[in-house]
Amino acid sequence: MRREVYRSAQGRQIVESRYREILSNPSWLPYEEIFVLTEVARTHVLRFGEAGKAPLVFLHGSASNSAVWLGAVNEFLDRFSVYCVDIPGEPGLSDPIRCRLDSDEPRRWLRSLLDALGIAECSFVTMSLGSWYALNLAIHAPERVRAVSMLTAPGIVPAKKSFLFYAVFCALLGKTGQRLLNRAIYYKAEVPQSLLEYQALVAKHFNPLMEAIPIFGDDELRSMRARIQFFGGDHDALIDSVRTGFRIQSLIPHAEVRILNNTGHAIIDQFSAILDFLAFAG
Repeated sequence: MRREVYRSAQGRQIVESRYREILSNPSWLPYEEIFVLTEVARTHVLRFGEAGKAPLVFLHGSASNSAVWLGAVNEFLDRFSVYCVDIPGEPGLSDPIRCRLDSDEPRRWLRSLLDALGIAECSFVTMSLGSWYALNLAIHAPERVRAVSMLTAPGIVPAKKSFLFYAVFCALLGKTGQRLLNRAIYYKAEVPQSLLEYQALVAKHFNPLMEAIPIFGDDELRSMRARIQFFGGDHDALIDSVRTGFRIQSLIPHAEVRILNNTGHAIIDQFSAILDFLAFAG
């Protein structure tokens, strides 16, 4: 039985309404808003740039949505047509239907989404949970994925169990616990207060992913044809990025691995390096 994504119908309305307010900010670049029917869930997509350019798909992390990319899209529009996708079951505008990660649903969802958008092959820029989705597709449908640039990535090594216990503890402390949790996730990154307030709103009304994220096998990672770029923080509270980087390098020799010093789980300042990587990937 699937766990409900939101704690109440009213909570869903509150979170989605605030997200729409963020998207309506006139400071963002113009975009086309698309709702796509896929095999798994109706999916919300923001498309930026000229349709004739190479497609680049952005996938956010858990308990997040495409708003996380809005300030970075402009850097990619000279070369790419950009698609920012709300992962179903996360607090965006896609259906609140969470894919079972230990099934074929994640790749069926993403493959049918690309089909509906008319994308035969593309590159990805991903964050955390979004990285797992892109890698999963690259393993099972390698002809669809040219390159993946990942800002942290689960599914390479097991998640840190200590963080789950810490998150539960913080949840009992109200606003103080939220501040402690933010400090653990962002570490020394400077995050706008408006983002922290929005995340507090999401935390109040949204049930985060609790399913263990499947770990990719050695043979699966060795089979990777797509070009891979990985960024990990040496102070990531959720994932051991050093171990992750080592396993990626040992099994995917052509991968580019960057472990960032004094950096936590949230990596928000590497878009120039990502663009260089994607240009080289072709």
